[in-house]
Amino acid sequence: MTKLTRTGPSSWLIEGELTFATVTGMLTSGPKVDSTQPAVVDLSGLTRGDSAGLSLLVEWLAVARANGGVLRYTGLPENFARLARVADLYFLNSHFEQ
Repeated sequence: MTKLTRTGPSSWLIEGELTFATVTGMLTSGPKVDSTQPAVVDLSGLTRGDSAGLSLLVEWLAVARANGGVLRYTGLPENFARLARVADLYFLNSHFEQ
């Protein structure tokens, strides 16, 4: 099971898997981001992910931007970093904090 937990006023932790099997349920339950302060999603609780999971992270960025907000990710698992490089999604680098 994949779980997104609010850990602060503008921070969340995601735990579990972000895969083809789980992302559909997560699409509309993403972090609530507005223009008042940047939001951060900690990905360190992910146990597995694939290209569908990476696509979900990109979609959440687009939703945040459409709402005038800023979304950042921390704790990026290495497999997501590899997928982003393979897919030439270098623009994502500016959304990931180390």
